[in-house]
Amino acid sequence: MHRTSYWLMAAMLAVGVVSAQTPAGQPPPTAPAAPQGRGGGRGRPPVVSPEVHADKSVTLRYRAPNAKAVTLIGELDGKTYPMTKNDNGIWEVKIGPLAPDVYNYQFNIDGIVTMDPTNPSVKLGFGAFPPASMFEIPGDEFDDAREVPHGTVRVETYHSKTLGVPRTLWIYTPPGYERGNTRYPVFYLLHGAGNIDSSWMLTGRANYIMDNLIAEGKAKPMIIVNPLGYARMGIGTGPERPVIGAAPPSTPGAAPAAAPGRGRGGPGGGPGGGAFGKDLLDDVIPFVEAKFRTLKDPANRALGGLSMGGGHTVAIGFPNTKLFSHLVVMSAGAANPEETYPDFFKNADLVNKQLKLLWVGVGKDDFALNGSKTLDAALTKNNIKHTFRITEGRHEWVVWRHHLREVAPLMFR
Repeated sequence: MHRTSYWLMAAMLAVGVVSAQTPAGQPPPTAPAAPQGRGGGRGRPPVVSPEVHADKSVTLRYRAPNAKAVTLIGELDGKTYPMTKNDNGIWEVKIGPLAPDVYNYQFNIDGIVTMDPTNPSVKLGFGAFPPASMFEIPGDEFDDAREVPHGTVRVETYHSKTLGVPRTLWIYTPPGYERGNTRYPVFYLLHGAGNIDSSWMLTGRANYIMDNLIAEGKAKPMIIVNPLGYARMGIGTGPERPVIGAAPPSTPGAAPAAAPGRGRGGPGGGPGGGAFGKDLLDDVIPFVEAKFRTLKDPANRALGGLSMGGGHTVAIGFPNTKLFSHLVVMSAGAANPEETYPDFFKNADLVNKQLKLLWVGVGKDDFALNGSKTLDAALTKNNIKHTFRITEGRHEWVVWRHHLREVAPLMFR
């Protein structure tokens, strides 16, 4: 055993010495061959994927020698691409050129959807929006980590009295927060269906978008709070427990079924947002305002979200204009807004006085376009001041990152 330990330590030290002595500017020593399915494997050529080219095209590859058909799918350019198998059993396809941005993709292998095992960049998700791999076409740095002062992203755990379970929040504090006693406005920013509380940071890059806008003097420093948009226990907080008033999940670890209206761009469970809305108002906001240096008045409190989160924004924000002065609705609307929210629409003068910003945005090829237009028409008919933006894009993160970039400079002015 002593000899074995000696040789194990010697091997570890040798690896450390080689790494430490690699000359500056030179690549590190070649790593051992990756396990089968992730790289070359023993005697196999490595799988390089994604491979982004100088002309902004990209080649995607997947090793599946026994597959009959492999297709590239995802949030790309609205198309799917059949892939071709080479003599080494590696399927590949080259697409583009694409506009500079971050794209999500998956492979459909004989009907089974999977991620790229050679790519560590992942978009988390579940249900109808399962996890996907990501690649970036360089050229637009508004959401990249640049050489500017950076804020802090932290994960906070609170115990929801509304739901009776522990839940988590992802919270961004702006550069300089830790060094002073300044109080900041707060933007409660909600995710969409199939996303989780980390999605706006890890997939949407909200922290880097805000860092860059603040550094350029385009946006006011603010705190951003991302809660979990489902009425369920927090992700990774322990064995799944049912929430108050809900049956336990049928499968251990599975999320309870979403309430009616909580799907893509849905109204968030009707006026008030259901159990999620009550948790946000009664648990999340008091927790944030007790723990962080916030400006605790409606003029410095905003609510917004994408898709399901946009539906939540309407459902929670329209009945609570005394609490929020800024509402941001991305890729969502309402089927019968005047009938659903009569108190909101009957007094335009009061709403216009309470709301400093009501912003509605959607991509021109988004399936939520009609719902967004319906909401815009109702607001216009009732003389409620708002901004309605139809931009490029579909129901994808490419759109929502740009929406945040556009709307953040308008807030808390």
